[in-house]
Formats: sequence, structure tokens, C-alpha cells
Amino acid sequence: MTAAAPQPSTLLLYSAPSSGFGDEWMRFLPIGLGYLQAMLKGRGFPCRLANLSGKGRKAVLAYLRRQAPAVIGVSMFTFNRKRSGELLAWAREACPQAVLLAGGPHPTHLAEEVFADNPALDAIVRGEGEPILLGLVERLAAAPGSALWRRTPGLILRDGETAPQAVLEDLDGIGTPAEHLDADFLDDVGQLAYLSTSRGCPATCNFCNTPDFWGTSIRFRSPAAVLKEMRLLRERHGLTYFSFRDDTFTASRGRVLELMDLLQGSGLHPLWNCQSRVNLVDEDRLVAMKRAGCEFLQFGVEHGSERVLALLDKGTSMAHARRALALVRKVGMNLGIYLITGVPGEEWPDVEESLALIRDARPHDVQVSPLALYPGTRLFDRYRAEGRISKAFYRQQGDAEIFARQDAHTERALRALFAAAQAVKPQARYSAAEFAEQKRWLGFCAVTNLLCGEAAEDEGRLREAEAEYAEIIRREPQNPWGWMKRALLRERSGRPREAQADLAEVLALAPGNPEAAGIAASWGLPRPRKAGPAHGPKADMKGAEAYLNPPGR
Repeated sequence: MTAAAPQPSTLLLYSAPSSGFGDEWMRFLPIGLGYLQAMLKGRGFPCRLANLSGKGRKAVLAYLRRQAPAVIGVSMFTFNRKRSGELLAWAREACPQAVLLAGGPHPTHLAEEVFADNPALDAIVRGEGEPILLGLVERLAAAPGSALWRRTPGLILRDGETAPQAVLEDLDGIGTPAEHLDADFLDDVGQLAYLSTSRGCPATCNFCNTPDFWGTSIRFRSPAAVLKEMRLLRERHGLTYFSFRDDTFTASRGRVLELMDLLQGSGLHPLWNCQSRVNLVDEDRLVAMKRAGCEFLQFGVEHGSERVLALLDKGTSMAHARRALALVRKVGMNLGIYLITGVPGEEWPDVEESLALIRDARPHDVQVSPLALYPGTRLFDRYRAEGRISKAFYRQQGDAEIFARQDAHTERALRALFAAAQAVKPQARYSAAEFAEQKRWLGFCAVTNLLCGEAAEDEGRLREAEAEYAEIIRREPQNPWGWMKRALLRERSGRPREAQADLAEVLALAPGNPEAAGIAASWGLPRPRKAGPAHGPKADMKGAEAYLNPPGR
């Protein structure tokens, strides 16, 4: 009996330049690579992922030669285009026979420039990658060493394009990273807590490339499939906190309510966050989300000026924004907003309206960015048509972004918005009266108790905080978050034995929980420490840093 020929192996790579922030850009892989891997491995094709951020040429060459894959795919975005080009060059040097692919929004939308800048590159995966990569690998398996793979639908080649790949309608059929993760240089299991449950966005904002990449019709994973993935992550890795990275998590009211019902009845008691649009939330959705564990909701508000929103083709109004932000505060979740400045046509009175929005809405987290022009957006296309962006820009400017405006107005606006975001933090905190009203209105809700307990801790009211966590434990003894928060509080209060007992409950309910394991390892220190929450908003100015502090300044 003849042994079956080995299946071609695929290696999917990512590398981020050092951002200077020490954040997940370098530590985490793009979640899309996990779904690509799931698609291949679920059909019997070997596939590994590798995060090569921070590794030099010698180390990368040695790694690639050990792996000796038939296919190498590089995840390329605008911010990591230079580093991705280095990986492609090193991949060709180490694996001369491998098929080298680039995928992601940057090569999809700027294929001509990417090919010109990367002579080692064989093909670009256009848009949604799972069916394309699977088709390519299947052709390699059917005809090893041939050029049959070049006929795969959905590819951009140096000499043209293949037939378009049909949109993938069955997202459940992809599989989940939780089932198939096989990765090198990925030490943080928190990677898996970033989930994608839909693709596409109903909006057509002129500064966003989602419509061109994923489409404006939204495709959804089923609530049952989402719950299955969360349960797998809890059982295999002890994860209790999740981040839904959909462009618009709340787009389908019925789907949201169905998923929330499943989560509430699941016994998982997760905490989680998501993103949405201000015109796609209502009281019923928000209440159901909070009861199912949502503690942080971010909105792409973008601006406080109706006039500027129209310039951005945002498709929302300030009436939408003010209503949605007020509803989130009424329901009692942490509130985050994204704001943009440096918009062509923006004037200082417009900026003052954004400043007023921050003061009035009292968000817990504000992300401030200058308007950047990304390939695949209508703004980028307009600027290029006007001759304001050369085809050589990305080659000449390294990792630099293209900002719509670079002037004193934009710099002043960034600094003013950031100052306002910092100034509003004390007012953003929920008061005792607000927590009392949330409890009266919603009844018992673990998220309310957690946030109320954290607020009491911050103000030194430790007995009140402990009472909040104790109520969670009494009402939901299977909820690891009540035990976790009380363990941290008791350790802080100098009660190590009680703290250790509570932490043991966390690890019994969620074996392998990375936060609990890390805390347990740290408790050998002579002085108790206050561990910050693993959840919630993290206010920063990442989007503005490159503008305000460019290289060489």
C-alpha cells in the first residue's frame, strides 16, 4: 500500500515594528491569521503561525529554514509594511521554492506598489483570505511543483488577476482559532480572547477601508458558534474576559439579543467589551449586553460637529451620539469614544464642539487620532487623484502614515482634545447615586457590583468594595470574577490566607486562567500589591503620537 503524499505546509507570519508603547501590536498576532489557520487545519492541511516581531534577520532565516514550508503568507498592514517587506525578502532567501503571499488591506488596495517594492512576492491574496488560501493549498496538493496554484480565484499576480472569489457566506464553517492554534513566539494566551463574530459594516465612512475590504453587507457567525468558541476558550485556557473586535457588534438587534440570552444561560459568567455605532444601540440591547457581562462599550463617534460628520460621510448625527452615550451611562457600563481631528475643512469652532461632547458625555476612555488616509478609502483615492499622494510615498517614507492635515490647527486640536479627555476622568466615574439607580432599575447585575466595588476601592472604601464582591459570590458562586476581585482586595488588605482561598476558587472555576496564575506567582513578594483590573478602558493617545512626535523631531 502506497503511503499518502505529505500535504503542503503553510506558515503564516506577522511582524510589527516597535511602536514604543510596549502594547499588543508586537505581542499579539492579527486575529485574522487564527481563522486562516482554522480553515486549513480543519481540512487536514498543516499550518503554523509565527509572530516574528523584534527578531532580526539571522533568527528569522534560521526559523524559516527549520520550518521549510511550501507556502509562506505575510500579514501586511500599512503600519507594518516595511517590516513585512523584510520578512518577504528573508523568506525568499531561506525558502527559495516556497510560494510567497501577502494578504491584508494594504496589499489588497495597493497591489502595484507592493509588487514593485517586494520583488520576492509571488502573489497577493485579495480581501477575505480563507477560501483563497484553501484553494491555493488544495491546488498545490493536487499538483506539487506545478503552477496550477496561480489559477486560484481571488489572487492578484504580477501579470494580472484571477477570477474573483465568491464572498464567504458561512462564517461558522471556517472553524475557530481556539480549536486549532499552533503558533511560535506567541507567549500570551490572551491572544485568543480577541474574537471576530461578523464581517462587514453597514456604513460607508469615507475614511474607512472596511467597506471595500469586507463589504457593506454584514455577515454573521451564529450565536451558537460564538458561544462554542467562548466555552472552548474557558475550558482549554481558563479565559474569562473577551474582546469582540467586530466593526459593529450591535448591527443586528435580534442576533445580539439571542447571543445575550445564550451567554446568560451558559454558566460562563464572562466579562467582555465590544465596538459599535451610535445609531445601532437601544435600551433593550444595552441592558441585555450588560446582564450578559459587557462592561465596556466603544463608539466611533469621530466628531462633535454635525458639519464635520457630514464631511466624513459618517451617516450619524449628534442626536444619535448624545442619545447613545447617555444610554450607556444610564445602563452603567464603561464608555469609550473614538474621536478624529485634522479633517479637511475642520475649523476651531468644530473642535470646540468635540470638546463640549467630551465634557457632556463624560466617557471613561477617549481615543484621539489625527485623520490618516489609508489605502482602500475614498479619501485616499481622492487625494491620489488630485496628485497629493505619490505612488512612491510608502517606499520613501518608511513606516510613516499619511495625514490629511499637518498644520498648527491639528496639533493644537490634538493637545486640546487629549487634555479634555484627561480632565473629564474624575467626572466620568459613576457616583454612589448612579450605582444605586442602576441597581434599582436593573436589579442584581454582576457588572454593576464589579464596577461599584472598583470605584469604592479607588476611594479607599474597602469594606463597601468587599461587600459588592461578596454579593456576586453569594448570588453567582460559579462566577470567577467575584472571587477574583475579593482575592485581590483581601491581599491588599493584608489578609493573605483569605486571599489565597479566594484565588483557589478562581482557579477551580477557570483552570489555567492566566490572570489568576500570574497573581498567584506574584504573591511571594513581601509587600502586598494592588493588581489593576484586567479589563476596562485604557486611555491613551497612540493615534496622536506619530503626529505630535514624528521620527527625528
